[in-house]
Parts: sequence; structure tokens; C-alpha cells
Amino acid sequence: MNETLHIETFSGRSQKLQACIHCGLCLEACPTYLETGEEMSSPRGRIYLMKALEEGRIEATDEAFIAHQDSCLVCRSCETACPSGVQFGILMEQTREIITNTAKPNWLHRFIYTKLLGSPKLVRALQYPLGIASKSRFARLCEKTFQLKTPLLLSKEGVGGWLSPLISSLQLLPDNIPFPKERPLIYPTGTKKRGSVGLLIGCIGDLFTSHINDATIKVLNQLGYDVHTIPKISCCGALASHSGFGEQARELGLNVIAALESSPVDYYISNIAGCGAMLKDYSKLFEGTPNYERALNVRKKIRDISEFLLEFDKDNILQMNLALPEKTLIGYQAPCHLYHGQQIKDAPLELLQLIRNAEVFPFEENDICCGSAGMYNIEHPVMGEALLERKMTIIEKQEPDIIATANAGCLMQLAKGVRETKSNAKILHVIEILAEAIES
Repeated sequence: MNETLHIETFSGRSQKLQACIHCGLCLEACPTYLETGEEMSSPRGRIYLMKALEEGRIEATDEAFIAHQDSCLVCRSCETACPSGVQFGILMEQTREIITNTAKPNWLHRFIYTKLLGSPKLVRALQYPLGIASKSRFARLCEKTFQLKTPLLLSKEGVGGWLSPLISSLQLLPDNIPFPKERPLIYPTGTKKRGSVGLLIGCIGDLFTSHINDATIKVLNQLGYDVHTIPKISCCGALASHSGFGEQARELGLNVIAALESSPVDYYISNIAGCGAMLKDYSKLFEGTPNYERALNVRKKIRDISEFLLEFDKDNILQMNLALPEKTLIGYQAPCHLYHGQQIKDAPLELLQLIRNAEVFPFEENDICCGSAGMYNIEHPVMGEALLERKMTIIEKQEPDIIATANAGCLMQLAKGVRETKSNAKILHVIEILAEAIES
């Protein structure tokens, strides 16, 4: 790891900071500001602190500075609200990289972001104990036993420092995590072949929500695509980048770029919004480096699954005459890294509206984070829970039969909210609803 990382390392950082005109339009779009009302917990306040760091008026080791930058979800809602085009996401990730290389993270963070996520073997090994925890209902027992707002879990020192993230992790576990399975290199279509696509099956995504990948493969096969799984890809680097482990993120990113360049497919498909946003933003990650053009080439071929299906297969889906067995009210919650990170706002809704018997609507505050935000709900369980409660209050008022989303982390967070509120609503990825309609 680079021990002497400086602000000058990042291409164009000063210009990106100066783009902020301090208008304040971002404040009401920021989840942490909505919850706390604190200026320094808003994008404008955080940029003020970033400028102070650049001008030498504050140190990267300052505890208050670290706390305000660390409390950001990097949901990028402020980017959608900003009239000046401030690239807040990349600025925050750069700032956290400066903090990481100055303040030094603890051993657990170093292990997760520099060892675990880049190792398919370690991730696969996790499936056995996590699978047992979910199948034995141990995770649900933790959910009922521990309250995140108790003084013990609120403390970041001593036992609370490691117990709170552990309990938060267990509470998010799905009810039935499958044990590891080897995926074939290619899932061939059983109909007339129309093309080949590479599916980014994900590292954590295929661990916790492999059913989303199964549904994606099913729909693409049905539409005439051979689906390649590209096993050389371990992790896209999104979680490492969000947490300030930029060097590891760039290493993982180069591995992904090399794997995609050698894959004989027409397009790369993501069904996890955070991963798709990361690949589209490789050009920002590698700005000012020899790999910038390679990153741009990846951006040209990467598509979110909803984006891809609407762009190339809308007429084919219409011809399939998809339908659900009965009238079903479907509320859609947009993942931040789809809505804000990729600026894909309507595609999932338009896809669902192609299904007969599906009454589709976006939830109120559809553009506000549910509190998942990668690892945020684990590392910041109290704020993550507050945002989830806000989201579930809205969802309960609108009483959907199905809560639809388009990201694995959001799905797990919302499923936790459904359990806590004892709602009868099902939680499904958009592509799972399409796959169900194909069966019907």
C-alpha cells in the first residue's frame, strides 16, 4: 500500500472540488442530512471539509473530519440534485483513500477489503458457516435478541466495536443461503441464438442472492442469449473503493478489465446496481493513468440488465405476452447506484409494466437511500436502521404485494425491514418478477 498518498495523486481533484458553488440544493437530497439536520453531514459540508484538507487547514487524522466523511453513504443522490455537476462520489472515495493511507484502518477492514473480496476461495468458504447460520435460524434469533440501539451496540469502543457489525451482519442474512456451487462457463440458450453476453455474477451477490443470477440467466436464455459467467472476475472493487481502499480497488478493476477484454461476448450484463455503476465509473478510477482508455472501452459495453432488455429486447418481451397469475400491486424502490450512479430511473418500471396483471408504481422518496449502501448498514447500523425505518414507513402506507428493487444489497436490507414490520409483502429483484412471468 502507498504510505505517502497525497491529494495531488488524483487527477483533476482540485477542479472537481471547485465545481461546488455551495447552493445547498443537495441538502434535501442527502439522507444523512435529512436524519441529522447537521450541515457537516451534508454534501456541501463535506466538500467544505475536503477543501479545508486540500488547503492545509485540517489534517486527515482529525477525528471530526474522519467522522463526517465516514458517515456518508456515497449514495450520490446529491449528484442528481446538483446543478453544477459536482462529481461527489469520486471525491468522497478519494477522500477516504487519503484517510485510509494516513489514519490506518483496523485489521478487520484491511482483511475484508484487501484479502477477502479479492479471493473467490475465501468468499466461497464463507458460504458454509453463513449457510448453517441461516438454515438453523440463528440469524433470526440474533435479530430478535439484540436491539441495535442498546448502549452496548452503540459504543464503537471495546465489545461494541466488533459486536455491533457482527450482529448487523447476521440480521441481514437471508433465510436460506445456498451452499457453494460451481457455475458452468456458459449457459447456452435453448432457442434460436441471438447473441452472447457476459454476466457479472458478483462476489458477495452470488453468495447471498444467487437466485437473482439464476433468474437473469433464465430470462436471457429465453430471449436467445448464451450467457457466459466469466469466472476470472473475483470482485469489481466497488466496496473497496467506497471504503477508501483505492489501491485494492484499482487492482481488482484491472483484473476485471483484463477478464472482460478476453471474453468473447457482445455485452457485459450486471444485475447488481453497485457493480454496474463501478464498471461504468472505471474511467473515473483510472483517470490520468495509462489504463483510462481501457476503462472507457468497458463503459461502452456494460449494461444493467433492465437497461439491456429495454434497449435490445422490448419488442421480443412484448411478443412473449408475459403475465402474472393474478392482479399484483408492485412497488418499486430504486437502488441509489442505479438511479443516481447510472442515471437509470425508469427502465425497471418500464420493464415491469410490460407484464400483464402487474400494477406498478414507484414508492415515495424513491430517490432516497434505504440505508444499505454497500457495507454501510453493517458499519453504521444505527443510521442504516433509521433510514430503513423511514423507508418502511412509506412502504407500509402504500401496501404493495411485492416490493421490487434492482440490487442485492437493497433487497437484503428491505427484507430485513419486512421482517421487522411483519409485512406480508414479498421482496424480489425486477428480473425475478420477469422470470416468474415467463413461467406463468
